[in-house]
Amino acid sequence: MLIMALLMPDVQADDDIRLQLRWHHQFQFAGYYMALEQGYYQQAGLKVTIVPGAPGISALEQLLAGKALFAVSAPGAVLAYLQGRPVVAMATVLQKSPNVWLVRADSDIYTLQDLASSKLELSLTQENAEFLAVFAKEGIDISKLQLTNSSMKLDDLISGKTDAFNGYLSNEPYLLEQLGIPYRVIQPVEYGVNFYQDILIGNADWVRQHPKQAAAFRQASLDGWQFALDNIDYTVNYIHQHYAPEKSIAHLHYEANVIRSLVMPDLVELGHMNPERWQQIAASYQALGMVKTLRPLDNFIYAEPVPTDYRLLIKSVLLLLLVITLLAFFTLRYRRLASALQAEMNRHAQTERLLVERNEELLQLASTDILTGLTNRRVIIQQAQTEIRRASRYQKDLAVMMLDIDHFKQVNDQYGHAAGDRVLAEFAALCMQSIRDSDLAGRYGGEEFFILMPEIDLTTAILSAERLRMTVAAHPFKLSDGRELSVSCSIGIAMYMPQQDDLDKLLLRADQALYQAKHQGRNRCCVQQ
Repeated sequence: MLIMALLMPDVQADDDIRLQLRWHHQFQFAGYYMALEQGYYQQAGLKVTIVPGAPGISALEQLLAGKALFAVSAPGAVLAYLQGRPVVAMATVLQKSPNVWLVRADSDIYTLQDLASSKLELSLTQENAEFLAVFAKEGIDISKLQLTNSSMKLDDLISGKTDAFNGYLSNEPYLLEQLGIPYRVIQPVEYGVNFYQDILIGNADWVRQHPKQAAAFRQASLDGWQFALDNIDYTVNYIHQHYAPEKSIAHLHYEANVIRSLVMPDLVELGHMNPERWQQIAASYQALGMVKTLRPLDNFIYAEPVPTDYRLLIKSVLLLLLVITLLAFFTLRYRRLASALQAEMNRHAQTERLLVERNEELLQLASTDILTGLTNRRVIIQQAQTEIRRASRYQKDLAVMMLDIDHFKQVNDQYGHAAGDRVLAEFAALCMQSIRDSDLAGRYGGEEFFILMPEIDLTTAILSAERLRMTVAAHPFKLSDGRELSVSCSIGIAMYMPQQDDLDKLLLRADQALYQAKHQGRNRCCVQQ
């Protein structure tokens, strides 16, 4: 009985634990509802009250004011920590950010650069710094943005009062779909800015004074999230019945599916936090001028304390031999657990690094021609459409060149396809060396290439084409067996005409100019007016 008393957990709650949510009741907080409903908090000896949020109520400030011991907050919590306030990040629920810009599908807004010159409606709080950080990362002056404080209603976007509205991927898109209003989504994550979201934070002073209660609350909350994600139908019906009757079952299901994709439970352990990623988030706040200096985040990122029961030592006089045995057992077990925990943490960190690397590789594969390393046809066509819109809007010159290696079939027939591939790769390298940094070269297909040249007049475009043509003609193309061969290229040039051109017409004129060059004997440049 003595040993059982020593080993029993002593987690007790002297007072109610208030958990402050950051918004109204919805599936966004499903894990906490399920931890309460399934009895996980009660089994841990905790009495928990869940408090909904509302407009004008900051969950972080509620926690710092002592009105809650825990809260669901945005990454702005790290800013409070850097300012010396007592806050600790217990766990991260959403590994990918749901923050997005919503624009109407009938607008001309497609990219972040388009947003920079548009009317933006944004909740101007620290919690939405992610929206500003992505502009800063792209080198866009934030002070010149047309920002107005959000009304939190979609009416402004629908009516056209604002061009872009900051929303949550799991909520506003559903409402727009129900209204039958086509829309587009611009996500910060597409530009390399991906903040954690829906972070479970705690009052650092209370967590330090009650480590076992804090650890028990964190684990019970994560168990609740696991249950919610494994039992979506049950959870949706429960939330609709007990917390959010004003939301339809269909809306809650939509939200649940989006939330699950952002939690990424099949790839990342629930609640996992990467210190390097937190450091990057903190650096984003510094870049925005919201904090002057950074400091280590060791005390911000929660680390569960290793349990050490000193009562065993107090009872050692009575149970000396047993205590020595138990002490040896637990020491060995602790080392194994610590080693396993470190290995697991390393595995998760490696998994996250591999995930980032794979995403970068997939993005590179999706946009690059494998043989030449140039931009592929799909991406260069997309960029051409963007440049046409920009040239039309700002009345800028735009030229395109279509290039074709002369008699390329003879190279393949005489020397083999491996030699043909070497010629294509060297030709692509010569194109890259001959164009400006602002130009974009791509492989259009086979031996045909495409160069997009923004802000260039016809005379300069012709000079650039001639320089490239002569460079190719003078270049010895070396084969793998040491032999050299000479090739030439034909080039067709077309200038964008704002009053009559779209992309198809512009490409057609460039292609016609290329045909003219080949028809006139090849190894020459022709212009199609």
